[in-house]
Amino acid sequence: MYISSIPALVPVSSRLSPVLVWQQLLTYLLEHHYGLTLNDTPFHDDAIIQQHIDAEITLTDAMNFLVERYELVRTDRKGFTWQEQSPFLTTVDILMAQRATGLIN
Repeated sequence: MYISSIPALVPVSSRLSPVLVWQQLLTYLLEHHYGLTLNDTPFHDDAIIQQHIDAEITLTDAMNFLVERYELVRTDRKGFTWQEQSPFLTTVDILMAQRATGLIN
């Protein structure tokens, strides 16, 4: 079996900027989990997203701050259980969003 030592090259144009990655993930997360659009949040502004990236705030922390500040309720969970359901996102939610948006396989 031959293994190539040549790295797989990805054209620069196919790489998304961090701001575009955040926009894709935020759009999915907001719509899927809270029934909102990106325009319903401060994240409709690219500069706000860039400020979060520059400050090294994780996407999970940024989203959960919105959840706490605006008391968002997850709409993706149906029914009632004896356990209180947290409105906050987890890293698993982010990974699932990455997969759903095609950012990872």
